[in-house]
Amino acid sequence: MKNKSKIFILAATVAAAMSASPAQAQNLSFDKDAGDIVLYALKFGGSQTLVLNIGTGQSFRDAGSSLFNIKNIGTELAAISGQANWWEDGNLYWGIAGVRSSSTGTTAQLFGDPSRTLYLSKERTAIGTVGLASSVNFADPGNTNMTTAANNIIGQNNRLETIGTTDRLLESTGSSVVDNANSNPFLGSNPGTAFSVFPGGVIGNFGVGAFGTLDGVNAEGALDLYRILAANTASGQEPGPLRTGSYEGSFVIDQSGDVSFIAVPEPSSAVLFGSAALLGGFIRRRKSVA
Repeated sequence: MKNKSKIFILAATVAAAMSASPAQAQNLSFDKDAGDIVLYALKFGGSQTLVLNIGTGQSFRDAGSSLFNIKNIGTELAAISGQANWWEDGNLYWGIAGVRSSSTGTTAQLFGDPSRTLYLSKERTAIGTVGLASSVNFADPGNTNMTTAANNIIGQNNRLETIGTTDRLLESTGSSVVDNANSNPFLGSNPGTAFSVFPGGVIGNFGVGAFGTLDGVNAEGALDLYRILAANTASGQEPGPLRTGSYEGSFVIDQSGDVSFIAVPEPSSAVLFGSAALLGGFIRRRKSVA
């Protein structure tokens, strides 16, 4: 009887483990629910697409200083481009998109981001200045379109979670991620409409000649990152304009394939001290006049 009981317990344990396996099979290197955002790269007319988790949206939103060499994708970009000097391939594009939830609730937030908070990129049109956007901001798409965009981004990014096993996935043309990409941020008629919502897309391309130097990085390409709120009434959320982008910083990539994030600098203590001194002097002068 004891042996039969042991066999029964063992069988039950195996069955429980097997029933739990689908949840455990999800990619532990990507977590949409935590706010991870994704970098995509593909070549129009090419045969492969890169899908890469670059970190949580709020980590870039809250970055007080630049984050260098976050990821390296030089090998993947060379494979997609078909040439070693991929940075001169004008048909090679990259873009960034992420959202935590498509829920239409307006009171809940996680890490300061309410549901349907989008993180999207826009091509930087000039090297510009650290801390300032060099792209055209997103226009208000309307509340319904925020839900549409959130659902489309989730449908695309989930490919990394359900198929991938690491922080990146390189898939062949014809797979659903490429099909989704071609109908969303990487629409064939470039620049296209991103996620059926944003005219002009969310992508930028490379090309002959260096783009410029930003915060010490010799960039071959640069994307501005925007945070777009669908709601701004959730208790404890990080503030921002409603349904239009707030500039959070810029992603740049160099010839080695290193991806870096150039943050909006925090005000220095000297500037803050100077502002306080000016304010104090103004108050004292007002008192003297009184």
